[in-house]
Amino acid sequence: MKTLGIYGGSFDPIHNGHLAFARCLRDTFALPEVRLIPTGLPPHRAASRISPQQRFDWVKLALAGESGLTADDREIRRDGYCYTVDTLTELQAEYPDTLLVWLIGADSLADLPAWHRWQALLDLGHLVVAPRPGFDFGRLSGEIGREYAKRLVTAAPEALARGKISRLPSPLTTISSTELRAKLANGDDISALTPIADELAASGLYQHPP
Repeated sequence: MKTLGIYGGSFDPIHNGHLAFARCLRDTFALPEVRLIPTGLPPHRAASRISPQQRFDWVKLALAGESGLTADDREIRRDGYCYTVDTLTELQAEYPDTLLVWLIGADSLADLPAWHRWQALLDLGHLVVAPRPGFDFGRLSGEIGREYAKRLVTAAPEALARGKISRLPSPLTTISSTELRAKLANGDDISALTPIADELAASGLYQHPP
């Protein structure tokens, strides 16, 4: 079975936590490729003041030399809001014989019923959920709680299947883009938080308070 990893997000900016999740997704499920897809105009949050093209360029730079991790600019080229269901549908049409293995954070899983056509999303590939500090999967309730319990399978290549859900066995990471932006605004050293620290600092784009 052919597989393709998908990891979307604002990446505003990209940091080591993003890379850790992408590597873990690749390695846990033996994926030949994981595509990081920076969003263009997100429907669920205010648009970043950093241009989509700039965020994409930073993602591409951060992935230089990373085996099997690539940057995909399809959402920043799209007009209007970027919906995950449209992106996955588009990718499935391009790769009809490939299982899409797509990653979201646990906080996004809890909010999934607010996403556009969220029920259809669950059947467009194998969903992988990254744990977040303080998040209790046992407290998922309502329809998403029922879907999660019904679809949950172990995190392993042999368990991959359309319509299933796995939890990523990754270490918890507390780093966030919000923290990174705050440190950049304060002029703090961020060299331990992202592989593109010099480029972010030199850009001056996060000098104002986040």
